[in-house]
Amino acid sequence: MSKWINYMNFGIKHVLNLIMALLVTVVFLQVIFRFILNSPLAWTEELARYSLIWLTFLGASYAMSSKAHIGMEFFVKLFAVPVRKILYSVATCASLLFFLLMVIEGYDLAMQGMAQTSPVLRIPMGLIYMVIPLSGIVLIINMTSQFSKDFKSGGV
Repeated sequence: MSKWINYMNFGIKHVLNLIMALLVTVVFLQVIFRFILNSPLAWTEELARYSLIWLTFLGASYAMSSKAHIGMEFFVKLFAVPVRKILYSVATCASLLFFLLMVIEGYDLAMQGMAQTSPVLRIPMGLIYMVIPLSGIVLIINMTSQFSKDFKSGGV
């Protein structure tokens, strides 16, 4: 299972690299066309916004795989190891419930958004919103994997 999760995160990392390259290219084009050619491209702002949304949500789910999210280690280290394990378990359960809520409600939002199209690109907004349940699923997978690794290694 761990091997599959590593492959998934490897693929997400490359998708994030592609989205970042797209974002940089689109913003660069917008600057060139707006300030040098005095003829702004309408679609670049919208594509940059949607790329940033996908980059943010997928980046957060990828960051979970390497424990790159911020934490309150200063306060946690004030407690004894058994209390730390309890706090870590409670925080993990609360996070998993939130991620499950992201999946359920994000899917509903995405399905409702399929009827609406974006103003300039004319793509269904549901495709943009689909990153919410997708990243929720990846967050659940990565957090569950990280939680089990931490408890097996005793690294809590």
